[in-house]
Amino acid sequence: MIREAEKRDKDELFELYRMLVPKSKKMNVREEQTEVIKNAPYNFLFVYEDDEGLLGTLTLNICLQALHGFRPYGVIENIIVHECFRGRNIGRKLLQHAEDYCRSMDCHRIMLLSSIKRDRAHQFFEREGFDGSVSKGFKKYL
Repeated sequence: MIREAEKRDKDELFELYRMLVPKSKKMNVREEQTEVIKNAPYNFLFVYEDDEGLLGTLTLNICLQALHGFRPYGVIENIIVHECFRGRNIGRKLLQHAEDYCRSMDCHRIMLLSSIKRDRAHQFFEREGFDGSVSKGFKKYL
């Protein structure tokens, strides 16, 4: 089942994020932040849950803009599937859920960034219809 994250998911989210960025010293998953995201109209922290717990997550932000009239765009961040449960279509279901939501909001595109070193993830994203050759991503950490 895919649902929005709740306060009680903090520890399992931390475990998933640790798989995404194992060496991060800045990671700080806070219960209060999951509630802030849940109450924000254009931000979503989705989790995939089954009897074994939280097995995947992604963040979806709907971004308003002026370039395409009233059509926003979606940005997906921090997508991760528990390393013991990969290959079970969990990532595909999470991406499809985000895409369905973006379609319901009349988004004109969905974007995501992925670490340059995550080749398997890039292959997965391309299988799911994302084109890694159309843009170049840039980040500036603050």
